[in-house]
Amino acid sequence: MLVVFILLAFQDETSAVADASASAALSQMVTLEATPFVRPNLLLDDEEYRLLKSNPDLIQVAERLRKDRQDLALLWIDALLKDLGSLWRFRRFVIQRGAPTHLSEEWTIFRSFIGALFFLKVLRLSIVTLGPFAFVRITRGACRPVETMARAAAKSLNRIPSNGWSDLERAWTRTTA
Repeated sequence: MLVVFILLAFQDETSAVADASASAALSQMVTLEATPFVRPNLLLDDEEYRLLKSNPDLIQVAERLRKDRQDLALLWIDALLKDLGSLWRFRRFVIQRGAPTHLSEEWTIFRSFIGALFFLKVLRLSIVTLGPFAFVRITRGACRPVETMARAAAKSLNRIPSNGWSDLERAWTRTTA
């Protein structure tokens, strides 16, 4: 029984290293614009806006801040949508290049992709109509669906032997150029 636990522990450690290397290789192959944005909570924080709005002399400045934050939030959401599309295309590319997959996994990834796309589009619409501060908590989680897609792409990449990743990267670069 102890041997089984040791083997399982070793297997988990090996897969974690493989997952980390696949994630690193993915980040070299696919350029993500919005996902690395470290602190979206600062972009969407309404504290300065409320502070400026409370002073009658600064209401115009507050409105300008709100408009600027709205424009930045929309740019960020658009970049997230672009990242999501890039990761979807890359994952499909890896599957076409021989990474094994199952129908149930494909269905789950497809549902996740459609859900993420819908979520980001609705979020974008809410920012346009209600402003950048309306759903701050929800907006802060906008990176999560893209990060989920990145993990799925890295998992698919991990199914291809790492010695073939450089050839895959060259082929991917040719298709995206």
